[in-house]
Amino acid sequence: MKYNPALDGLRAVAVFLVLGFHARIEGFGGGFLGVDMFFVLSGYLITCLLAEQYAATGGIDVRAFYLRRLRRLYPALLLLLAVHLIVSPLMFPEHKHHARDALVAASYLSDYGFAFWKVPWVLQHTWSLSVEEHFYLAWPLVMLLILRLPRRASVMTVLGLALAATLWRWHVVFNVDAWHQPYFRFDTRLSGLLLGSAAALWKPRLPRLSGLVGAALLLAALSQAVVKEDPALTIWMAAGEAGSLLLVLGAAQVPLLASWPLIWIGKLSYGIYLWHFPIMLWLRGQEITGWTSMLIGTCGSVACAAVSYSTVERLSRARKANHVEAEAQEQLGARRINPRIS
Repeated sequence: MKYNPALDGLRAVAVFLVLGFHARIEGFGGGFLGVDMFFVLSGYLITCLLAEQYAATGGIDVRAFYLRRLRRLYPALLLLLAVHLIVSPLMFPEHKHHARDALVAASYLSDYGFAFWKVPWVLQHTWSLSVEEHFYLAWPLVMLLILRLPRRASVMTVLGLALAATLWRWHVVFNVDAWHQPYFRFDTRLSGLLLGSAAALWKPRLPRLSGLVGAALLLAALSQAVVKEDPALTIWMAAGEAGSLLLVLGAAQVPLLASWPLIWIGKLSYGIYLWHFPIMLWLRGQEITGWTSMLIGTCGSVACAAVSYSTVERLSRARKANHVEAEAQEQLGARRINPRIS
C-alpha cells in the first residue's frame, strides 16, 4: 500500500481534538469525535492491507496479521502500564485498584469494563484500543468470506454492516438509560470501522473538494455534539464518521495535512493518545483544565510518546523489518529451487 503522508496529518488532527476534549477546553465539547476519525481511518487502512494481500496471494495470513498488530501496538501499551503501576499510586492515592486496571487494559477489555463497571478508571481511555483490537481479531476472518464475493457485492455487504451497526447504536441509545454503554461498547462503536472498511473496498473517485466538504461536515458535528446527549451518539456521531470518511478519501487534496509538523505528530499520535489521559486526569484533580491543561498535557504526552517511539517501538519495528527480510530471503531461495514459484 502506497504511503499517504496526509493520513498521518489526519491522525494529528484527530489526536488534537481528543486532547482538547479531555482538557475540557471551551468549544471542544465535540472533540470526542476525534476517536471516530481514528476508527474510520483504521478500518480503511486495515482493509486496504487485507484486500491487497488477498489480491496478491489469494488468501490472508491471519496469524501474521495478528502478530503484526501486536508488534505495532503492544510494546507501547506495556510501557504505559509499567509506568502506571509505579506512578499511579502516588498520583491517584484515592484509587486502590491500579493492578486490576492494568490487567483489564492489557487484556483489551476496557471497552466493556468501563461501559458496565467503570473499570479501569485512570486508564479508561484504553477503551478505544479495546474496540480496535476486537475489530482486528474478527475482521480478517470476516474478510476471508467477504472477498470471495464480487467486488460490488462485497462493498454493499460491508456498507450494510456499517448501517446495521449504526442502527444498533441508535437502538441502544434510545433503550438503555446509560449514555456510557453506547459510547464505550465495541458492538456500538463498529460503524466507523466498517464505514472505513467499505470505502477501502470501494475506493470511489471523489471530486477534488471532497476533503473540504468532509472537513465542513466534521466541523458541524464538532460544534453541535455534546457527549452525554442522545443526538451526539446518533446524528452527530454519524455525521462525524461521514465527514471523517470524506477527509480520509480526500486527504491528499488538503495540502495542510501533508505538512511536516502534522506528519510528525501523526506518527506519534498513538503514543500521545496513550499518555495524555492519565496526565490530564491528574491535572483535573488539581483543578487545572482548559488551555493550561492542554499545554501541560500535550507537552508531557508528546515527550513520553517520543521516548516510547524511539525505544520500545523502535525495537519492535526493527524486529518486524528483520522478519520481513527473512521472509523475502526465504521466498527468494524457494524461487531459485523452483523457478515456477511466483
